Amino acid sequence: MGKDCCIFRRAARYVPAWFKGAFYYVLANLLALSVLRLVFLFVFRTFAPQNSLREILVSLYIGMKFDLRLICLMALPLIIYLLLAYFWHPARRVKKAAVWLYSLASVLLLLIYFVDFGYYAYLSNRFNPFVLNFVQNPIISLQMVWESYHVVWGALALAVWGVISYAFIKKCVNSSFSGERRYGWKWNTLHIIVAVLITAACIYGQIAYYPLRWSNAYHSTNNFICDLTVNPVLNFYSTYIFAKKDGYDEAETRRYYDTVAQYLGVDKPDKEKLNYNRDVPSVKGKPVRDYNIVFIFMESLAWNKSSLSQSALDSTPFVKELASQSLLLSHFFTPTPATARAVFATSTSIPDTSTVDSSSRNPFLVDQKMIANELENYEKFYFIGGSANWGNIRGLLTHNLDNFHMYEEGDFTTENRNDVWGISDLDLMRQADAVFAKQTKPFMAYIQTAGYHRPYTIPADNAGFKPENPSEELVRKYSFGSVKEYNSMRFEDHVLGQLFKMAKKHDYYKKTIFVIYGDHGLAAPESVNMPRGYVVYNLINNQVPLIIHADFVKPQVVNKTASQLDMWPTVMSLLNKPYSTGALGRNILDPKYEEGAFIYGLQQPNSVNFVHGNLYYMNKAGDEGMYDVSGDSYKVNLKNDPKYGKELEHLRQLASGYYETARYIKYHNRKNGAAAEK
Repeated sequence: MGKDCCIFRRAARYVPAWFKGAFYYVLANLLALSVLRLVFLFVFRTFAPQNSLREILVSLYIGMKFDLRLICLMALPLIIYLLLAYFWHPARRVKKAAVWLYSLASVLLLLIYFVDFGYYAYLSNRFNPFVLNFVQNPIISLQMVWESYHVVWGALALAVWGVISYAFIKKCVNSSFSGERRYGWKWNTLHIIVAVLITAACIYGQIAYYPLRWSNAYHSTNNFICDLTVNPVLNFYSTYIFAKKDGYDEAETRRYYDTVAQYLGVDKPDKEKLNYNRDVPSVKGKPVRDYNIVFIFMESLAWNKSSLSQSALDSTPFVKELASQSLLLSHFFTPTPATARAVFATSTSIPDTSTVDSSSRNPFLVDQKMIANELENYEKFYFIGGSANWGNIRGLLTHNLDNFHMYEEGDFTTENRNDVWGISDLDLMRQADAVFAKQTKPFMAYIQTAGYHRPYTIPADNAGFKPENPSEELVRKYSFGSVKEYNSMRFEDHVLGQLFKMAKKHDYYKKTIFVIYGDHGLAAPESVNMPRGYVVYNLINNQVPLIIHADFVKPQVVNKTASQLDMWPTVMSLLNKPYSTGALGRNILDPKYEEGAFIYGLQQPNSVNFVHGNLYYMNKAGDEGMYDVSGDSYKVNLKNDPKYGKELEHLRQLASGYYETARYIKYHNRKNGAAAEK
């Protein structure tokens, strides 16, 4: 033992003093924050679910990585200063200021944790920007704090912590300056490189294509387990921009309540309480089906780029063939032309109207009630070829879906990375098929493809796919930007065909509802295969096919206007299973519902729009119009035609109503019925 210690001491002599000083600072703070996390667990342990030891250990591990990121970010200026002062003596003159500055930072950090603990005890939320709301009534807030918490003991603890921090940081700095530089520039350069790499790795947070993100904290469906994982300082940073710029207007929501409630078919309308809940029973006399459900999320499967658009280019022959054997929605739209927003819309049945970034990236909206959980005995899966940290969809799905299994990079039996998006979509389909074949109980799954996306990589292992070589002029004429893009779409179609070919070899195929759709459309200025109104008003950015295929589903084309919000209610109706929802989706196949699709324009300023048959209502910052996009008169603004007065007002109400209601509902769609902070 003594010999080992001597070896360690001798090895430590070769480490520069500045390196050791920085290391001790990081290590000590990591220990301190880990203790505070354990204190949080002990204080609020009654919130922890039973038999949750494994989840608690996972939370402590991930939480430690968040803590380490914060500490390394805090340590960066200190490391730079220690390094500078080690080589340049004049820099040592500001040593006292550096020590005082970091001592105050340590006290401030502990104060944030005190506020965090108090805030959690008060509202069961970790430290976030809404804490600042209490400053609006400082006298009342200070009195409440004085009467509710141990302020004197807390102040004393901060003072003691300040003294300890000052002594520790002073010792770290002094030890870094002790003695002269003992080693040459080569040895010090090596340590500088090591320090940079270690610091960068700790800030990045994990060995994966995407860095550690707030969604990693939401690895459980239990709120306390996720709250235990959060670092309060980083949580404040992650939520600040959403708290500042995103929210809702309750008065405006109430203004449009009657229109929206009637459109949704709300059971018990209540304008005061803003009730949107509907309890949908199963239909008596019809069989209840325990079928599997597989949503196949085809990247950019735009209507204008598919063979369904009567294009001279047969870009998706399998999709066309499958559609002829299935239920095809020909007038189907995505609320926004963005992939992460489509994930939010399809999983929650709420359009993503965030003005900051996709709602999946908003920590305040991570808790959502999903219709998928009405399938209590179903296993639930999500397959993505890359990382679920993309778009922070991990938090949205893992936190809300029961019996959930995420398959992403690192989880597959064989992984041959194809490009930036992970494994090829063909490999992804193979992996999903292998998992489905092993299931012994009903399951629900999403498969998210990404191959039809720049750089349009077609893998060497492509199951016999053969590219075509039409002229660039021809592909541009029919909605594609290049031959490479065209062949990438053809490969996606080929991949979908391969999945069905594999599935038909297994028993699960006969008891599965396959739901195939595009996440969004894509612009293409020529698009001669589309009505010109769709191109001029960018509806091709939103129009995608929806194909529902199962052995009991009658092949037919439904021209009723609908959107991604309607997918889950429609699937539940096909299963004939009862469900409850307060979101904005409706059963497409129920004749009592009026057709329509809300579209939210992301271009600044944002626009609220509504498609109703051939009519398209648009409102961009008060500049509104209504057009018949199906024919040659698409340029005529029907707003000025008196005979369309009722239609104009109706679509105006629906467009604005859906927008305001979506902003409100996404903060009030929590699993436990409580509202998220605004």
